[in-house]
Amino acid sequence: MSKLQTHLLFAAALGLALLPGCAKYPDVATPSTGARIQFRMRTDGPLRGAESGLPYVYIVAINLSTDVAPTGEGPIPVVAPGGNGFVAGEATHYVIWNPLTSPQFQIFRFRDQTLNEWTLIGTPVNFVNPDPGANILAFELDVSQLVPASDVSLYKSAQINFLTMNNTNTSGGGRLWDALGDGRVITQVNSPVTVRLDVDRIYNNSTEPNTEPTGDVSDPALDIADWTVEVQAP
Repeated sequence: MSKLQTHLLFAAALGLALLPGCAKYPDVATPSTGARIQFRMRTDGPLRGAESGLPYVYIVAINLSTDVAPTGEGPIPVVAPGGNGFVAGEATHYVIWNPLTSPQFQIFRFRDQTLNEWTLIGTPVNFVNPDPGANILAFELDVSQLVPASDVSLYKSAQINFLTMNNTNTSGGGRLWDALGDGRVITQVNSPVTVRLDVDRIYNNSTEPNTEPTGDVSDPALDIADWTVEVQAP
């Protein structure tokens, strides 16, 4: 099966998962020169989009690494207001779903290690715009979208975290958030998953050591119930 056929099957499968809503995909216009990474996250309740006032914040943070097994902490949640308001630790990129923008999924690259400056660099090669009432976010990246094509082969892994929050305020109270790991257990708060970029593999909530439970945040629209990252090596 060709890479293009695989990507189209991925799109079709996600479309079925979102029924009775309507899945929307751009054409696969970017040639696959690097690993493809497919992301899927399900929340316990419907996503909070523009129909409820200001939408909640849904982000996938990524830390690309030239090491097969990086030892840094990777992207971690901002638990108390501060920093940039949405991700701490180590990250090179992030993808945000924002129903108030067009396209709704956008890719950003951090410009410095403090994570206080970032630049919009594009949109995923495949994505699903969730309908009101949906509880699944899904999109697909090619690593060549994140780094120059000449550098793609240098990157061997990525540390990934799914992050939800009610706002990105850098001060004040009332913050609600969720991320990979049990947010009620201090030793699990910082639990990004590390994926290999040179091996075909599926990572999900049942295969990784720190299972993401439901109920570790009070708002179901923020409560990550399940997730999957699938890598298709070049």
